Amino acid sequence: MWTRAVLVGVAYFVAAASMISLTRFDGGLASLWLATALLLAELTTADRQRWRASIATCLVASFAATTLFGFGLLAAAPLACINIGEAVVAATLLRRLRRAQSFLGSLEGVAMFTLVAGVIATAVAAVPGAVLAGYLSGMSFGTEFRAWMLGHGLGTLTFTPLFTLALRGEFGRWLNNALLRERIEAAVLMTLMAATSWLVFIQSAMPLLFLPMLPLIIITFRLEQVGSALAVVMLGSIGAILTATGHGPVNLIPGSAAEHARLFQFYLAVTVLTVLPVAAELAQRRVLFRRLGESEARYKLITESATDMVVSLDRDGVIRYASPSAREVTGYTAEQLIGHCAHDLPCGPDQATMAEAAFANQRSIVPTTIEYWARTASGEYRWFEAHTRGLFDDDGRLSGWVSAIRDISTRKSLEIKLAHAASTDPLTGLSNRRRFDTLLDRKINDRRDEQGHGCIALFDIDFFKRVNDEHGHAVGDLVLETFAAAALRTVRANDHVARLGGEEFGLILDGATIEQAMQVCERVRQAIADDVTLGPDGIEVHVTVSAGVAEITPGRSRLQLMRAADEALYRAKAEGRDRLALAA
Repeated sequence: MWTRAVLVGVAYFVAAASMISLTRFDGGLASLWLATALLLAELTTADRQRWRASIATCLVASFAATTLFGFGLLAAAPLACINIGEAVVAATLLRRLRRAQSFLGSLEGVAMFTLVAGVIATAVAAVPGAVLAGYLSGMSFGTEFRAWMLGHGLGTLTFTPLFTLALRGEFGRWLNNALLRERIEAAVLMTLMAATSWLVFIQSAMPLLFLPMLPLIIITFRLEQVGSALAVVMLGSIGAILTATGHGPVNLIPGSAAEHARLFQFYLAVTVLTVLPVAAELAQRRVLFRRLGESEARYKLITESATDMVVSLDRDGVIRYASPSAREVTGYTAEQLIGHCAHDLPCGPDQATMAEAAFANQRSIVPTTIEYWARTASGEYRWFEAHTRGLFDDDGRLSGWVSAIRDISTRKSLEIKLAHAASTDPLTGLSNRRRFDTLLDRKINDRRDEQGHGCIALFDIDFFKRVNDEHGHAVGDLVLETFAAAALRTVRANDHVARLGGEEFGLILDGATIEQAMQVCERVRQAIADDVTLGPDGIEVHVTVSAGVAEITPGRSRLQLMRAADEALYRAKAEGRDRLALAA
């Protein structure tokens, strides 16, 4: 830790001493100050635990530089505290704003760095610095304040990025990772930058300060932050030396050597602030492109290995991408699907289902699920399930969809079987009580809306307990099956027969008047009376049935209707069985 701190302190001394010696005009402050940029780069790069050592060595370095080359021993201590304090204030603010490590990585970071390091921290140090320098040099506070702001602010903005990249090891990392072709390209571009800078600043006849921007922008795009930082240093070094010797376009403007130095520094800072945002944006885009490439690779791996078919559609429903698993799911290849509207394909949903899914995705960012019945390439109809998510542009407008589609025919078949089992009597194959109640509620609702006629009938096998007692439950089950077969054979196509429990059965006679219902029920009663149930030992069993019939009328609930039919049934039994009775 102390080895690095000592090296930073030595570099700080060299930077401070050289700037005092070369750019201190008229006995005032240095016109260009690089030392703060060096310490700020160290503080934003190093861990907080290493700050104390670096600050200590830089305090000693600043004290020595001021004593030997500047205002002397008496001013050395306070100026050292002000100089070092400027870097500490800037580094602390950048850390508080979470920009210490990332101010070169985004436009927002560059803007924050410019404000904090180039304006706020410099202004905080400029006040006591200008007071002390004005007292020692005899110049006004305003002159020294302006000199401090220009020299320190512009120096910090110009050289902090370079020192930061160097301390992070970015230059060495680039050299280790760069290919030979890239190194040759960098050498050519840097040579072009050096030649352009020299041609611009060796002459004083034409204002050609804009010319270095062309190779600088090219270097920024090709070599990004590392290249742009080196190019700025090259421009700054060549320009500063030639400007100091009286050459360059800056000397076209009347003024003192100090004013020329500050004007050149202002030009260099503006150049840096032009290039830094471009380099930051390129770095950010490089990260985005890398993440996009990784995401695309993962997406491709998932879509190509998944058993589900993945499709992308534009806002018009035209398929723009289909995964290779399309052949397994639909029998069609991806090439056969791409370019067609999904609802126009035999294996796609119908237009109404498609429109319903599109409408749902326009109103929600939550994926929607649809099920549809479609034909595969082999001509077989299958059930499919599509999980669909809408894609939205930057303005929040729907730009398309992405769907994951799977074959759910096996599941649907199982669901149908389970639904059938849940609503079917296992012995007779008729609907059970649950299914009967559901259909009856639906018919009652229709009658409330004055839609057609309808009746119900409750049948009960006469003396069924005697059959079980004399012949056993196995024969009793055969009698129940005989009733079911006879009822199904004699009712109308739109009538519904159900086993309600034990030996009780129910009929829903859809659209039947009371007279028609009595005729149908009479046919059922007569069929049961005529049928014979053969037992396992060849015995013949004859049974009869009694029934109660009730009309479905508006205002009656299911319980009221069933009670009315049940009362009619008991009346039929009380009157001698093997007959029908009409509910009151």
